[in-house]
Amino acid sequence: MRKPLCGPRFLALCSLSALFLLALAPLGCDDETKTHAGDAAAADGAADQASDTIAADSSDGTSPDLLGATDVQNDLTGDTTLADQNDLADTAPADTTTTDTTAAELPPDVQTWPITEDDAAILSTTIPTTMHCGDVFDAELVVQNRGTATWTFAAGYKLGAVDDSDPFTGPDPRVWLADTDSIATGQTHTFALHLVAPSGQARFVTDWQMVHEGVRWFGEQGIYEVFVDCPGVVDATTLTGKQVMGYQGWFAAPGDGGPLDRWIHWFRNGVPDAGNATFDLWPDLSEMDADERFPTNMTLPSGQPAELFSSLAPKTVDRHFAWMEDNGIDGVMLQRFSSELSDPAFLAMRDQIARNVMVGAEAHGRVFAMMYDISGHNSATIVDELLADWTHLVDDVGVLQSPRYLHHRGKPLLAIWGFGFNDRAGEPAQAAALIAALQSGLGPNYQVTLMGGVPTYWRTLNNDSKTDPAWAAVYRSFDVISPWAVGRYDDLAGANTFRTNLIVPDLAAARAAGADYMPVIFPGFSWFNLLGDPLNAIPRLGGTFYWRQAYNAIDAGADMLFVAMFDEVDEGTAMFKAAPTQNQVPVQGQFLSLDADGQALPSDWYLRLAGESSKMLRGDIALTQQIPITP
Repeated sequence: MRKPLCGPRFLALCSLSALFLLALAPLGCDDETKTHAGDAAAADGAADQASDTIAADSSDGTSPDLLGATDVQNDLTGDTTLADQNDLADTAPADTTTTDTTAAELPPDVQTWPITEDDAAILSTTIPTTMHCGDVFDAELVVQNRGTATWTFAAGYKLGAVDDSDPFTGPDPRVWLADTDSIATGQTHTFALHLVAPSGQARFVTDWQMVHEGVRWFGEQGIYEVFVDCPGVVDATTLTGKQVMGYQGWFAAPGDGGPLDRWIHWFRNGVPDAGNATFDLWPDLSEMDADERFPTNMTLPSGQPAELFSSLAPKTVDRHFAWMEDNGIDGVMLQRFSSELSDPAFLAMRDQIARNVMVGAEAHGRVFAMMYDISGHNSATIVDELLADWTHLVDDVGVLQSPRYLHHRGKPLLAIWGFGFNDRAGEPAQAAALIAALQSGLGPNYQVTLMGGVPTYWRTLNNDSKTDPAWAAVYRSFDVISPWAVGRYDDLAGANTFRTNLIVPDLAAARAAGADYMPVIFPGFSWFNLLGDPLNAIPRLGGTFYWRQAYNAIDAGADMLFVAMFDEVDEGTAMFKAAPTQNQVPVQGQFLSLDADGQALPSDWYLRLAGESSKMLRGDIALTQQIPITP
């Protein structure tokens, strides 16, 4: 990490003469140190040596102005002058007059300083370069008085956080002298700083300067960068290096307290039996409390009622995020089906689930972002309604107020899935207008980095993509391109071919367009109860199918991955805890358990695999074609 004492201000001064290099070198620029520390004694000694040399060169015996060191520095760096740079404290005017004082009237060690009433130099500090979230650190800042005035409490001298605001201080960002302190010209004072690290992981700047209350800010400004690390908390500033999962969050049940009060995404016709089931993979509810379980008309082999969950239960969503935290999964993209949002009850349901996800992500240090799915949306209204709903999410639900909302390329990340598919709504001009509005047309509070969930064959405009050539430019206008892959291959050989024929050239095409590329991977697939397709149509192979896809994408050069899905039991792609054996599955109907391929697996096996593939993506473990853990 760069030491601020070796930053632009000091580098400019260092360039003035070898004498200044001698004076400043002891301050140190060792990037390996744990604090922004300097050696006050060494600095004082070097300053004395430089003073003696300059005094000997002075022909008239007066203290040379050195053209005003601050002015020379500003000429070199392009900074404003000291008077312009620092706001006046309160309303009193700044006095920047140079005192015309002879050397004989000053202590020997200060005869050569640019003499003003108020001036100061920071000699050393113990401000750390890294802290953990919430950590408390008592640091010191050693400041030397290089002005003509004596610093006292009564005269209003103190150390202040620049702009009276600092991420590491409390409501009083100033450090006061004691009423008995008297710091004369040339003397130093050690200020004690009580620092408390912010709760969010990021790089923060803490900057300090002397204040003459009611007169001016003055002297050297110490600017220190501190990286706040939150162990177990996912960095929310970038999508790069992350593996995120789609989170459907669309399950509801009678009695869950939601606005619909009926079975949603579990059964047809509101009848909770095997004949009306619309999902294939049975979830594991063994950890859930009684208030998270909703009984069906089916029974387990034990004779107990078979029960399911609701995404409207805050406790259940929180539990899902706890599972993510336990397994090192970065977070989710919450699916939001735009065609439902004109129905007030569905809108209320979706908003509540968004709040549940937001709270869960904050509680467990995960990230989340919104992903619109435009399936079934009316083409004529799609642009206006999506823009209105995004405004609603920002203004009313407050998704961007969460420190856990995922950002990328300096803006909040928003995804839209479905444009360009040959069975989805929207024309190229509509998509282009929506993309332009979200990227730059709306007010700054609503602008986003936009991810497109695009057809598999977006690059070649065939198969699942519409063929109008105008779509080529639309796809390439997304900031992140994420082609759909679920069901496009069904075994390891197919996954390998997909890597060669699509991922590799897609990645090159996306980067040529200035976009990031986010491949989609999935654990398996089954659509028996919903559509009558074969049960376990794309076998999971005990996790080998999933792992091969992760390996292929990372090996091809992908630096971000989308996993479909965390909770989609409907199509049998869910990665969360699922029934390990048929002993946890109803005796009525046909449902999948994790032993479908003949391997005994724990219920959390795919969460564990996701944690390992996340490590492989980040480079925390070696890239390997073999699963590195055992059940």
